[in-house]
Amino acid sequence: MNLAGDDKESDFLGASFNQDSSSLSVACRSGFKLYQLSSTEKFEKIYEMVGEDACMVERLFSSSLVAVVGLTHPRKLRVYHFKKGTEICNYSYSSNILNVKLNRQRLVVVLEESLYIHSIKDMKVIHTIRDTPPNSGGVCAFSSHPDTGFMAYPGSSQVGEVQIFDTINLQAVTMIQAHDGCLAALAFNSNGKKL
Repeated sequence: MNLAGDDKESDFLGASFNQDSSSLSVACRSGFKLYQLSSTEKFEKIYEMVGEDACMVERLFSSSLVAVVGLTHPRKLRVYHFKKGTEICNYSYSSNILNVKLNRQRLVVVLEESLYIHSIKDMKVIHTIRDTPPNSGGVCAFSSHPDTGFMAYPGSSQVGEVQIFDTINLQAVTMIQAHDGCLAALAFNSNGKKL
């Protein structure tokens, strides 16, 4: 969730849960914060980075890997090992990053008209899907289940078509006619077999 344009006075810019909802990442004008959610009553801050702004923060499960996109540099993805306090890598893209998704094998970067698929192992770009229909909302779903690498994204900017892509074998799987209107959101269930 990115709220960068909403309130110019607020430090808060966005928040997201990790893949199993055990952690909450909070993006702020002053940096980012990570919280561990051990129960509905316990909400423990486990890390805070102050300095560069962050409008999008995604954590890989409960690992130390965090992907960050800044408000002042919306075309740049920074990947950190937050426990060591080190930047693993950074990538710059041709347009603003609208969404970032992670699972144990892949990292996906969503731009308005393309998607970049990285290998988690070495963070290299292993595949690019270019010339996708305009997707200004960064709508994308990514299976976090270890046995599936399915990604879903809009197949049309006019109607509710969903393109399913296998990020493990790097090939399109199918196109689904979901409904008449444009897509506003997509999500996979926990085993990655239902959209």
